[in-house]
Amino acid sequence: MGRPARPDLHNALLEAARAEFAAQGLERARVEDITRRAGASKGAFYLHFATKEEAFEEILQRFMGALEDQLRRREEAEAQFRREHADTKEAALQDAQVEFDCRVDLPVLEMLWRNHQILAVIESAGVSRFRSVAGEFRRRIHAFVTGRMAVKQSAGWIRRDSDPAVMGDILLGAYEAFLRRMVHSKERPDLEGWLRAFTRMLYQGMLERPRPARLPFPARPAVGSGARRRRRATASLTVGSRKERR
Repeated sequence: MGRPARPDLHNALLEAARAEFAAQGLERARVEDITRRAGASKGAFYLHFATKEEAFEEILQRFMGALEDQLRRREEAEAQFRREHADTKEAALQDAQVEFDCRVDLPVLEMLWRNHQILAVIESAGVSRFRSVAGEFRRRIHAFVTGRMAVKQSAGWIRRDSDPAVMGDILLGAYEAFLRRMVHSKERPDLEGWLRAFTRMLYQGMLERPRPARLPFPARPAVGSGARRRRRATASLTVGSRKERR
């Protein structure tokens, strides 16, 4: 009588493949090492995946889907936050917004940290289809963030003189740069500290603020101290010349 099939084998193989890809890269990873990690046979691997590249693609797709789900949940939470703070004054609202963002964005950073080796595998894989999949995912996320910035701008939450696409570049670029730092980190970085510093800097730059009142245009040009010195010097020369002629 054969052993009963493991209901968790597919996920166990994916987790083992993730660990092996992180340790060896996609090119050097071996199916037998993946199955050894999962406590399964090599034949069992090929019942679930045609190749190790297929396993990596499923890992990548799962990660991207989970990240998009997290972003959608974040938007739902922000809509609720805005309803609860509809009457909050601007100064207090900014502080509350920073705390809210830090709370709801930390799970995103935690997810990036758990999957930070995926970026290293994509960059070193030498397989163009994974880079193209990641590139298409980046375009979707950029369009999503740009759309949300446009909605916030039309609602008066952020500056009206900023380009939503540029704000999307800033947000996405900062997260990508931090993710690349994670790739080379042997220990978990200070996710909370980075997030709080970035969020405060971001809101200081893009929050809507009243424009300063325009200064009245002077009736006549103001004379600077340099101009006054030159006028006095010219007057002194004129007086001196008159005295010499006398």
